[in-house]
Amino acid sequence: MKLNSKTLLVMALTAMGLVALMVVLVLAEKLLAIWQYLQEAPLWVSVMYASLIVVVAVIPVWLFIKLTRPKVKSKPQVKVIDESSLSAAIEQERSRGVDTQAADAEMQELHSRRSSGQFYISLFGSASTGKSSLIQALIPNAQVAIDVVKGTTIEAHRHQFGQLVITDLPGFDAVDQAELSQLALEESQRAHVVVFLLNTDLARSEMVLFEQLNALHKPMVLALNKVDVYSAAQVQQITAAIEHKTRQQFPVVLINTGGVKPVVVQHADGTESQHHEPIEPKIKPLLSAIELVISNNPDALHRFRDAGILRLAEEKLHSASETFNAEVAQETIERHTRRAIVGALASVAPGSDLVIQGTIGTQLVRELCQLYDVPVNQLQVDQVLKSAGGKLRTSTSLVLAVAGNALKAFPGIGTAAGGIMHAVAYGLIFNSLGKAVMTSVQQEGRLNTELTQQTFEENLLGTSKELAKDLAKMALRLSQQKSPKA
Repeated sequence: MKLNSKTLLVMALTAMGLVALMVVLVLAEKLLAIWQYLQEAPLWVSVMYASLIVVVAVIPVWLFIKLTRPKVKSKPQVKVIDESSLSAAIEQERSRGVDTQAADAEMQELHSRRSSGQFYISLFGSASTGKSSLIQALIPNAQVAIDVVKGTTIEAHRHQFGQLVITDLPGFDAVDQAELSQLALEESQRAHVVVFLLNTDLARSEMVLFEQLNALHKPMVLALNKVDVYSAAQVQQITAAIEHKTRQQFPVVLINTGGVKPVVVQHADGTESQHHEPIEPKIKPLLSAIELVISNNPDALHRFRDAGILRLAEEKLHSASETFNAEVAQETIERHTRRAIVGALASVAPGSDLVIQGTIGTQLVRELCQLYDVPVNQLQVDQVLKSAGGKLRTSTSLVLAVAGNALKAFPGIGTAAGGIMHAVAYGLIFNSLGKAVMTSVQQEGRLNTELTQQTFEENLLGTSKELAKDLAKMALRLSQQKSPKA
């Protein structure tokens, strides 16, 4: 009979089937013998035998769960849900070395505003909508610069009248838009009520900022200013458009903050002259709307104010923590990259398996996970290093080529080129691996093997020449420090 691949496959499957059948028969015979023995044995023997079987069956399951389950954090993370927990979180981050000045300042501002008993209103709107004119109408003695030039108000100004504090915020479409918009949003979070001032329908940029303010859950009043320049039909049309876009969540009032208007005078001799007359401010509808918002539930307004400042403090604490973690992570990656280079220089026969088998890779992954408070076990670490090592085998020549090109900038290194080239390669490997792990724990809050592997490959293949040259300098310096002749 002619043997081919199909015949061999049939023979192999037949042999496997026969072996499986023999195993089943042997096991069945053994189990029947044991069962007969237990039927005749005393009760305590049966119980002991059954307990032994249970223990033997449970131990592998227990070991699997223990090795694969993330370790419980020794120090539980503080959940920021209220003022006391936020204060604890700030203290915890300060003890780590995080710069908490911005968050501390917000907490101090909260205590200051709470103890003063003052009521804060923030005026929010694009440049030249009449915010400064409105403040002058509300507080005639306030020293406010009013100018028709767009973007005159470039910083927040506070004006006090009794227990009322009005903040004139910068126009969010003025110069330095991003910074000024952020300033306006932050001050709005600290206020009791936000007045969104408009002089026409909401534009797209204004809608974006309106949605941001709305997300803060702040009581708001929308005020359409300079209504005297429109006809009654136009005012009705603009008001309907604003209410439609804002889903009628907040009152829309019609006001005029004053100013001047040109008047043409016809003289008896037929000549004409022009002068400007003041426009009487009409802001009572706005005051009535604010008064209605306050009278509905003043205690709730204080709670909203407190929540806004606490949220702002939490955001600044989170930002400071992210900055601190990124700096420490970079230092950690650089430190382990240096260790990898030293290890490569000291190794007689360096190879890419160092990434998988060495303790440097394990320490790097564990330290980065600990920094970002991500639970991790040894199996996960091994999986990440193994996947990175698998990718590395397919690109070893490329890594060495990058290292070799970097060394071209340092002529005359002689016989040390081979060892230094491998050292630079190790530096590129560990730098790429560290940044990949950092990306995973930053973005997903866990050690994602798939994402780490993908990012590691991208970092490795996209390594910049400048980084390779920097690592080459480090390897040369370390090599010279090792050699007394250098």
